[in-house]
Amino acid sequence: MQESGFFKVWGANNSVVIVDRGIERRLGPDGLPGLAITINGNNNNIRIEMPLRFSESKLALVGDNNSFCIRSSNKTRMLRVFFYIADGCAIDIGRNCYISNNASFIAKEKAGTKIVIGNDCAIAADCLLRCGDGHTLINEYNGNPLNEPDDIIMENHVWVGARCVLLKGAYLAENSVVGAMALVNKRFDIPNVLIGGVPAKIIKSGINWDIADYKTYMGE
Repeated sequence: MQESGFFKVWGANNSVVIVDRGIERRLGPDGLPGLAITINGNNNNIRIEMPLRFSESKLALVGDNNSFCIRSSNKTRMLRVFFYIADGCAIDIGRNCYISNNASFIAKEKAGTKIVIGNDCAIAADCLLRCGDGHTLINEYNGNPLNEPDDIIMENHVWVGARCVLLKGAYLAENSVVGAMALVNKRFDIPNVLIGGVPAKIIKSGINWDIADYKTYMGE
């Protein structure tokens, strides 16, 4: 039985485009199966390239001038994945990405801030990516903010293990791996590294990874 979708829009000049086998169409009132889409604002843009599979997932755009783009993938069904964009921010996800259950992507608080995921990336269960902290850390003497929101960037072919947290300013170079439950809050510009810990640091260099599990990779 196909899971129903939900689609509700408040505001003006909002666009939701579905691309299926190279043909663009506007999203109809029935929405997209498995994905609840809400827009509350103006001049927002959503672009979803099929095939993709969702289940119990949510996409919310709040305010004006936000954008969301996700490209096609046959890797898995996205179960209870949450995307939240506000304040003129953006989320952009590349092709053939694997996004596991209960992952959350939050881009808000500062216009122009974005989460960008490259092609062929894997994001495991219960991961959190957010460009801002939700509250403001300030200098006690002059009141100046100390935790300005910033982008989160993952280049192509990055694997993020279960229950990782990626915060503002996180950057992961291609072919990198982030170990389970790590906290990434800075740039890692060197490719082919294993990163882990709280806060994260480079544990091993000269590595790469494959989407197959050990048994499949070994041909057993």
